[in-house]
Amino acid sequence: MKFGLTMVMIVLIPLVGCKKETSNTLKATSESTEQILAVKTAKKTEENKYGDYNNDDFVETYDETTATKITLKDAGSTIDGSGVSEKNNTISITAGGTYILTGNYKGQIKINANNETVHLVLKDVSISNDSASAIYVEQAKKVITTLAEGSKNSLSDGTDYVFASADQTEPDATFFSKDDLTINGTGTLEIIGNYSNGIRSKDDLIITNGTINVTAKNNALKGKDSISIAEGIFSLKTVEGDGMQANNSTDVNKGWIAIDGGTFTIQSGNDGIQAETNLSIAKADINIQTAKGYDDQSIDTTASYKGLKASGNIIIDDGSFDLNTADDSIHANAAVTINDGTFSLASVDDGIHANTDLLINKGKINVNHSYEGLEGSTVTINDGDISVQSTDDGINAANGSSGESGQDGQFGADSFGGPNEGGKPGAGGDSTKFIEIHGGTVYVNADGDGIDSNGDVRMTAGTLIVNGPTDNGNGALDYDGTFSMEGGVFAASGSSGMAMSVSDSSSQPALSLYFDESNKAGTLINLKNSSGKTILSFAPAKEFSHVTISSPDLKVGETVTLSTGGQDTGTEKNGLYSNSNYSKGTELAKITIEDTLTSVDQSGAKVNGSQMGGGPGGQPPR
Repeated sequence: MKFGLTMVMIVLIPLVGCKKETSNTLKATSESTEQILAVKTAKKTEENKYGDYNNDDFVETYDETTATKITLKDAGSTIDGSGVSEKNNTISITAGGTYILTGNYKGQIKINANNETVHLVLKDVSISNDSASAIYVEQAKKVITTLAEGSKNSLSDGTDYVFASADQTEPDATFFSKDDLTINGTGTLEIIGNYSNGIRSKDDLIITNGTINVTAKNNALKGKDSISIAEGIFSLKTVEGDGMQANNSTDVNKGWIAIDGGTFTIQSGNDGIQAETNLSIAKADINIQTAKGYDDQSIDTTASYKGLKASGNIIIDDGSFDLNTADDSIHANAAVTINDGTFSLASVDDGIHANTDLLINKGKINVNHSYEGLEGSTVTINDGDISVQSTDDGINAANGSSGESGQDGQFGADSFGGPNEGGKPGAGGDSTKFIEIHGGTVYVNADGDGIDSNGDVRMTAGTLIVNGPTDNGNGALDYDGTFSMEGGVFAASGSSGMAMSVSDSSSQPALSLYFDESNKAGTLINLKNSSGKTILSFAPAKEFSHVTISSPDLKVGETVTLSTGGQDTGTEKNGLYSNSNYSKGTELAKITIEDTLTSVDQSGAKVNGSQMGGGPGGQPPR
């Protein structure tokens, strides 16, 4: 027996030791998991470029064993845990911690947790409140709302709120928070804002994940101090407000919107996305329609229906943007910078408007309908594939203003004036206004002036094709200073009544051609050098009586052959042919390029008075 007991003790000792080791292992594993989670959330924070996030904004996990569980029921909810109570159809959360909500409820979730953080987990929740917000954060350090994986959650309010006194106006949203509010998780949140706003934070609104669908009478998403969005799928619909708005106008460091990712479908009664200060987009897929879109003739022209709007700067790094707007598609009261992305813009007024500088570094931009296409005090294009269709000026550099209202091309009166504002022969140039093209492909089809600058135009590289007006009241080119042509390919066609060419101070030669009568749209213009190689083959999209051509292959002292009509089997883009194979045309003239600017009629006879000694110019006397 003694031997047997000894053996038992020998066996038990290792077993006890093993249990202790397992406990330590579990603890280490738990700590390791927390460390891994911390690293992952920190990485997510670092990966996002413009938004202001904390690590806890990305934490979508929760411990069900320590959380307070609330099963919502109209007849009396079940509460398992502390920090919460129920009275008169109101669930009151009064302490920090994690709260898991499930079930249906007619009433309100009210949070008053002093300066503590509340983690609210919505797990298949439906809350409706006919007389107030469905969720009301009265006080907390921060509320993090997690949409549980696979869950479908809905919040709705009524058309009228009941306030304690007549001077109260808040809360005014289905999900209303006086303090910082974060939404994350992989579930779905459906918001119906019958009274006013859908989701509103009076501090910072942060969304890092989730599928969020909001239909609201006023604004769908509203954060007073800021809105930061890292990721998510959004459907935002408003009757009379903005799809997304940050509205703090008293602090220059607030009132901004930052979008680092996400997919957005916005149908708004007013602006699509509106920031009181700056709007910054790292990358996003955004589809916006404001009012009834670019062909809406019933809008109130004192209101704003812009797609992307900021009172400060707008910067866009990348993404896909399909904007159909009853006002400017992209509008900043300061600068607009586009670094890349794909843009399809249709606007009643401007495609892209900057009160100060418009800078395009790259991207595919199609302004398929506008009053004026690209507009800024300065317009600089470094690269990109850009196409502009406009009923007035295609690209315009002039004095900026907010452009909030006006009836000149619906909103044009406040955006640099109406038709024909800008450069006029002999008016003198404003050196602070300019259009510069340093690369890329730019195509303009304008009923007004194609390129219009109150100051200078400078081109050093790239391709610029302009189909200007058919009437003699505007020109394919209109500038007050000089047009310095230093490189690239340039072809501009239009009427001859106010025709201008490049300045004779340019370093790259240009040819200004006047025709006896208008040529039909699609008529080929072909220039060949003395060896028979095509310098340029171009078919304007509209009828024309004047063409300006400049190319690195056009040389001073060389005689070129001008032909019209015929066909070209080369590769065509925007009417310009590459790898030209021109044939069957009618030879009009042989023209000697005598200077940097050569101005002739279709027979090759020199036209006098061109460019007025390299100044702003205008049409030569006929």
